[in-house]
Amino acid sequence: MNSFARWCWGTVRPLWPLLNTGCPGSAGAPRYIRTHSIPSPKVVDRWNEKRVMFGMYDNIGILGDFKVHPRALIRGPSWLRGWKGNELQRCLRKRTMVGPRMFEHDKHLLDKRIKYLRWAFNRIGKMR
Repeated sequence: MNSFARWCWGTVRPLWPLLNTGCPGSAGAPRYIRTHSIPSPKVVDRWNEKRVMFGMYDNIGILGDFKVHPRALIRGPSWLRGWKGNELQRCLRKRTMVGPRMFEHDKHLLDKRIKYLRWAFNRIGKMR
């Protein structure tokens, strides 16, 4: 055996000792690795009643003959209805829409948050 073969044999263990050896301290009782065959794919009925009817009543047209937009049914603060954006845009929109009617302390906290978010977006962000 050359040195390369000895090096390979020393580092790579053969698989056969793992198949029949006992657990450490088990007096040599055989331990076999179970090999299972690949499971057969499940037979799924894609057209059962539950799947066919899923989302049937999600259509907004049944509530108003397609006259009502889904945005009109969203409940929540007025500055968030039918709108999406990041936190800075949300805070700016809130300040624009309800800022004059806010309590002084709440408006101060909102302004502080806007100031921090502007700082963060200008220094840490994808647009940089």
